[in-house]
Amino acid sequence: MWWSMSWRNLWRNRRRTLLTIAAISLGQLVLIIMVSFTSGMFDMMLEQVAKSGMGHVQLHHPEYLEKKTAGLSMPDAGAMLAAVEAVDGVDGVSPRLLFSGAIRSSTSSAVQVVKVMAVDPVREARFSALSDKVIAGGFVTPPEGAGDPQAPLRMRNRKGILIGAKLAQHLKVELGSKVRLDTAGFHGATVATAFWVTGILQTGSDSFDKQMVLVPLAAMQEATGAGDVVHELSVMVSDSTRIEEVAAAIRGVLDLPADGTVAPGGPPVVVQPWWEVSPDIKQMLDLSGTYNGFLYMLMMVILSAGILTTMFMVVYERRREFGVQLALGTGRLQLFWGVMLEALWIAMVAAGAGLILGAIAVYFLVTYGLDLSFIVGGFDFQGMFIENVYRGSAAPEVFVGPSLVVIIGTVLFALWPALKVARMKALDAIRQGL
Repeated sequence: MWWSMSWRNLWRNRRRTLLTIAAISLGQLVLIIMVSFTSGMFDMMLEQVAKSGMGHVQLHHPEYLEKKTAGLSMPDAGAMLAAVEAVDGVDGVSPRLLFSGAIRSSTSSAVQVVKVMAVDPVREARFSALSDKVIAGGFVTPPEGAGDPQAPLRMRNRKGILIGAKLAQHLKVELGSKVRLDTAGFHGATVATAFWVTGILQTGSDSFDKQMVLVPLAAMQEATGAGDVVHELSVMVSDSTRIEEVAAAIRGVLDLPADGTVAPGGPPVVVQPWWEVSPDIKQMLDLSGTYNGFLYMLMMVILSAGILTTMFMVVYERRREFGVQLALGTGRLQLFWGVMLEALWIAMVAAGAGLILGAIAVYFLVTYGLDLSFIVGGFDFQGMFIENVYRGSAAPEVFVGPSLVVIIGTVLFALWPALKVARMKALDAIRQGL
């Protein structure tokens, strides 16, 4: 009976009730969109960071990340690569040599300092999102004729290089152009190597497209005298919730201490999940919880304005009615619950409408994303490229959190006017209502 009575009372002033429900629903819609957007953005950034080069787990020489010198490498890279690829849960592994260098061409007087990443083209193409950014040529492919056994030796020895579109403009080169790359060697001397441009990529980040080049791993191992060594093994895990488990399994396969340290006399290798490699990125991604908390607080402010205004107007307009009910013997607790049930009806109807609208909005946000390229281009963070098309998240918490905020917040804010009704005196309420 109380449920039906409170429902009928709610629609005695249809316009006010509808406006209140609309305001709360729209607030919930905005909250769902923002939570979906921020959660999806941070998830996408983590995925992009992983696919831009970092991966989920990395293997390095213990001192490499601190000093970044060419000699701090991991030996027996081929055997180590095979062992890591065989670990359960590993989706892909990319071996790399990493250098700083300078690149120039005969068609320009410019000399550009670049970051050089020597990769296994096949493994890196499966691993990295950069392979989708190639706008001309191929992804670290050999020059035309280099694979032909009938070609002259000078043709067969040519090496391909992938450069960014901005760097190509800066050096005034195109596909097939020759460039010279100077890097540090493994025996102290600077190594100058000729490459032919076989691919041009465009990420949307000017700094990335101007400062990053990719070359074949085997070519750089030979040119620098590195041999069978790499600076980094970057590992992609098939299930991102198992990163620590897979990292522990890799340590076990390589006979490394379980605590991530290096045993005396053991191989000079450390296995680290991505958040240990780059704690700055981890700290940035952790801000998503703080940001969502701020959004929830903002929604509570919207609720307080809508619910308090509506419920106090209900109390003001019906004070004579409440006084008569008290005079006829209606209990104060019954009046209290009557007002609370009206607020609960408003909360449930508004939450339902907000969920429907939110589901529609999240569908488009997940399916099509939000292209912000007209505001900002893609950007790189610590050498890793992040795209500018953001997609929302459809995780359950995107809908559960805002809905709970609406329902719980509405009920909480209705306590004040409900208590005011319960404390009314029958005679005073009847007089004020005349």
